[in-house]
Amino acid sequence: MLLQLNRIQLDSPLNQSGQCLILTELILPRNGIARKAALKDVRLTKGKASFARAPFYEKALLKEKVDGLFGLRVSVTRPLKHPALNPFLRQLLATGIESSTDLLSPLLIRYSPLGDVLGQASEALADSIADTSPTFIATGGLDLDSETFTSGKITIPLKLTETIRSSQEVPLSQKREKRRRISKTYKKGSLLGEISLDLLGD
Repeated sequence: MLLQLNRIQLDSPLNQSGQCLILTELILPRNGIARKAALKDVRLTKGKASFARAPFYEKALLKEKVDGLFGLRVSVTRPLKHPALNPFLRQLLATGIESSTDLLSPLLIRYSPLGDVLGQASEALADSIADTSPTFIATGGLDLDSETFTSGKITIPLKLTETIRSSQEVPLSQKREKRRRISKTYKKGSLLGEISLDLLGD
């Protein structure tokens, strides 16, 4: 089975421009393999990106043999500005999202500072991280069966992993009551976009 990115769309308040990290996981793809994962960085423009015309190396995620029932889960970060990627990836490594650096190796080609990040990913660093908020802001998944799925495009709704509050830009001179009125709360579990993948069978 081959998985490729097709399209991603994040809705308000995550419809921003910046680098977004996408974690794709196959849960128990076959006996003896608990999990296969791929981490991909993509550039979003106002929360959107399309890979329909992208070359294979830019959209390919996972090529894996699957057997029987398995899960497909996708998690995304909020769009990040370039300087924010280093602390995020440092936390990602330190909290054990993947036991080896193979997951991040494609990113090393684009971001030279990541070499330093990898060097700092240790148990001591993990102990020093106090922020317990979820690393990924939205996630979604599907149950699939290798005996019944067919090649084609699949779309996975993305839901918030935590409750977030968003406020529009307002001058500091305006009263607190007005700023409070134009803010909005997005509850955990709210639908906040979707990701489409191309799934190709054997």
